Amino acid sequence: MRIVRGIAVVAISLLAIVQIVRTAFVSAYAEDDPLKAAAVWPSHPDVLFKTALEDISRAAAAGQPAPKARIDAIYAAAADAPLAPEPFLVRGVEAQLAGDQKLAGQAFEEARRLNPRSRAAHYFLADHYLRTNQPDAGLAELARLTRLVPNGIAAVAPYYASYAKAPGGGPRVKAMLASHPEFEDDVMAVLARDAANADLVLSLAGPRGEAKANPPAWYGQLVQSLVGAGQYAKARQVWAKLSGVQGVVGQTLFDPQFSGKKAPPPFNWSLLSTASGLAEGQGGGRLHVIYYGRDNATLASQTITLAPGSYRLGFQVEGGGQDPSSLSWKISCLPTKQVILAMALPAAGRPASGQLGVPGNCPAQLVELIGTSPEFPQTVDVTIKGLSLSRTGS
Repeated sequence: MRIVRGIAVVAISLLAIVQIVRTAFVSAYAEDDPLKAAAVWPSHPDVLFKTALEDISRAAAAGQPAPKARIDAIYAAAADAPLAPEPFLVRGVEAQLAGDQKLAGQAFEEARRLNPRSRAAHYFLADHYLRTNQPDAGLAELARLTRLVPNGIAAVAPYYASYAKAPGGGPRVKAMLASHPEFEDDVMAVLARDAANADLVLSLAGPRGEAKANPPAWYGQLVQSLVGAGQYAKARQVWAKLSGVQGVVGQTLFDPQFSGKKAPPPFNWSLLSTASGLAEGQGGGRLHVIYYGRDNATLASQTITLAPGSYRLGFQVEGGGQDPSSLSWKISCLPTKQVILAMALPAAGRPASGQLGVPGNCPAQLVELIGTSPEFPQTVDVTIKGLSLSRTGS
């Protein structure tokens, strides 16, 4: 019974893919505006093929038989275009209706051979493969088709993602992505919205998802999904793997030197650059901060996963003599938002440190450099250097 149920789920997923491609296929033919072409040259074979196939594809999308008059029109036009794929498409449809799947497949393959850019040939062939239990060939054919249809990849990505989650679908989608890597970002972006798909995303990405200089948006999306689900430890593990970060213990600040390491937030720095202020890393352990004091702002932030215990935050301020007390470091527990450290920046020139304790119900922490607007706004231009966060006891 379990096997039967699994086969049924796969079949439903495949039919869903077929349906979305049907819709995209019909839309693509509508965008070609064959009726407009017909008004200019109604007897041209291409016009006859397109107008006839538009009606046939609409009937197919509605689950209706192909209009006989349109089939006859295609055969009549074939006399003037012996190398056109359309007659083979019609022959294939007729064979399908007669229950001759072998002949249908041969006809559709011949249509694709005659015109590799024929959307109709790719569509009917993909439909044939999926209906005759050839999912690998069907997925590959759909990949070729969607590159010929406007917005095809984005439109079909949710259905590839759904199929990847079905029993036995993951390895097939992974093979398809290996052959058609241009699909990866769209398919992964759909899966990354749900934290429950984390292991599947990692298995699909494989080594191709590691150590990229500019990680795609779905990396950060998956991590944020895990954070939103409260799975902080796993979120950091996934973040480290997908970012290609080596040797991260996961219990301290990442890149306290502000060297601009390539990894997305929230476990790397998120630095502000707006009309409220500016924070920019300068390397060598230096963070340059300009805060205009007009409104409250978070100039720098990072999520960390400290284990319960006692810790010390240390740093030093350099600047031109302004009072930097409108800036402060704040560390809060997640998800409770309990503040466990609030420390205003002292005057420039003196090393500063603050103690904090991480309780047992604090699985993750948010480190923030906060600007709090004073009664009389004043610009603060300082550099923070030597930032460290280290454990001091149990």
